[in-house]
Amino acid sequence: MNHMLTRILFYFRESQIKRKNAYFGTSLYEKLLPNPLPHWILIGVCGFVIFYLSINIHYLSDFLFWFVGILEITKVLKIPFLDHIKYYQYLGMFVFFYLTFSLLWDLSSLLSKWSTKIYVIRDEIWKIENYGLGAKLTKFSYSPEEIQVVWIHSGILDYFGLNQISWKKGDQVLATSPFFFPYRKNKVLLNKILKR
Repeated sequence: MNHMLTRILFYFRESQIKRKNAYFGTSLYEKLLPNPLPHWILIGVCGFVIFYLSINIHYLSDFLFWFVGILEITKVLKIPFLDHIKYYQYLGMFVFFYLTFSLLWDLSSLLSKWSTKIYVIRDEIWKIENYGLGAKLTKFSYSPEEIQVVWIHSGILDYFGLNQISWKKGDQVLATSPFFFPYRKNKVLLNKILKR
């Protein structure tokens, strides 16, 4: 059973490698390995905020009830059903779901921006981004005369894996890498990109 599972995994990996080689047109490519930690921290913080808001949603309905009472809207407009807190509970639920949807929408757009893949193939940079249900490929060749390479790093950023590389042509940013650690395979790739 274990041998059969190993063979299935081997054939699956082989098919993935063949597909990538066909996509890039060569088997000589290097990928910048991203740091997944900022993604997970951001997802955890957003999950905690949503959970905290959901267990304290009654404060929002109480605030809305108090706010309408302070403005005396029910007396001015003569709308008696606004004196019942039940309607404010529904309104508080609506506001909570709206805020949750907005937060998740912004989170997904930020994570899709952070999850770009950078490949170096010969003297070209391939940037692959998630684009709807597909992928968006941006390919450009780089040479020291035309393209500026900007590497944001320091000792603390190295340890936390918050390094980033940007390729600029004049004032236009062609590509920005996801966060990464500058060690192991990424160090070899960095040396190739920076030509050192």
